[in-house]
Amino acid sequence: MDNFLKTEKLYTISELNNTIRKLIRNEFPDYIWVCGEIQDLRKDKKHIYFNLVQKHPEADQIIAQVKSIIFEDSKLFIFKRLKEADSAFELKDDIEVKLLCRVDLYPKWGEYRLIVVDVDPIYTLGKVAQNRQRIIEDLRRRGLLDKNKILPLPILPLNIGLITSLGSAAYYDFINELKTSGYGFNVFIYNSYMQGKFVERDVVSALELFNNFEENLDVIVITRGGGSTADLSWFDNERIAEAIAKSRLPVISGLGHQINTTITDLVAHTSLKTPTKVAQFLIEVVRGFLEEIKYLKEEILNEVSLMIEREKKGLRSLAVGLDSAIVKYFRDHLTQLAEKRRDCLDFSQYFLASRKRELFQRWELIKTYLTNLLKRETQKLDHLREKISLLEPSNILKRGFSITLKNKKVVKDASSLTFGDTIETIFFKGRTFSRVEKIGDSDEEKD
Repeated sequence: MDNFLKTEKLYTISELNNTIRKLIRNEFPDYIWVCGEIQDLRKDKKHIYFNLVQKHPEADQIIAQVKSIIFEDSKLFIFKRLKEADSAFELKDDIEVKLLCRVDLYPKWGEYRLIVVDVDPIYTLGKVAQNRQRIIEDLRRRGLLDKNKILPLPILPLNIGLITSLGSAAYYDFINELKTSGYGFNVFIYNSYMQGKFVERDVVSALELFNNFEENLDVIVITRGGGSTADLSWFDNERIAEAIAKSRLPVISGLGHQINTTITDLVAHTSLKTPTKVAQFLIEVVRGFLEEIKYLKEEILNEVSLMIEREKKGLRSLAVGLDSAIVKYFRDHLTQLAEKRRDCLDFSQYFLASRKRELFQRWELIKTYLTNLLKRETQKLDHLREKISLLEPSNILKRGFSITLKNKKVVKDASSLTFGDTIETIFFKGRTFSRVEKIGDSDEEKD
């Protein structure tokens, strides 16, 4: 061990990392093709960083991964290749890619990585197509592909749950088209990402929200503006498709692409190309309902008119028959009617005479009652007048009482006076002013 320690070379971290870097470059002197799935992709102003992962073939589990980078000088070249492919797409999470790389180790961090210089679009498009077909077959096997399509479309779809990017061209195209119709649409907007890794999260959340909405919605609309094929690929998503299939409300898609059809379009109740087309479709449904109502109204009015005309004819016939019957009746019963008229007049005269006598008797009773009542009330008033007269202050003073004032206020208690106070005494005739010399209570006066 001592000999080993004496002869062993001592490496610094930089020397060690650079040595390993040389070994890697010696082992991989040329560029190599590597396939895997992109995860955790992020971009800065110049470069693109991501993990290239290998997953278990039968489970969604990572069994190996390596950090990868696309430098700025390769980025523009790769973007151009992807754009010129038969079905353009962009690099994003969860897609399988075949990359031309150089295996390298960054000495500063001691981290091995792949430096990407090219991509094979055909490989990725093939994998995307395979995955898309797998999702479609799985949905068909589970009975979800046509589940939303069999839902009945409401005859008057005025309450709409709209899933789109608030303020986007798609939003304004859809809303403005509805406004120009003049119909009373109510639109409830869910502001959602319509491209990028948050599409799945937002669209699934919006579908769940609208299916449990307090308002009674009629349909759900998923729409976005035009874009590349790569933008549409976010809607080849199994979770979004499942959420649409399980929706209790019909879902209408308008993803803004004239050529390609996404899985979202396949699962939706109705698929249209643009936001404007979706709005026009809903307007036509409402217009069709109103035209049907108008048609039924005209049919009802026509039927009612015919019914009224038939009834009029029947009534005319009845009126003619009734008129003849009445004339014949009165002709046959003319004598009886004259006798009935005399009986009615005699009874009326007797009834009026009896009521007149009864009213006269009641009037006499009322006059007698009112006379007696007036007499009693007059006596009561005279008695009250006598009592009030006795309580008149001048009459009280006349009986020998007096009123004592101090500072213009009535003195009710001798204890409110003090020695030397000037007081005023009012008699029935005249008044006097005096000064208090002595104050006593009522008990002293009794003594």
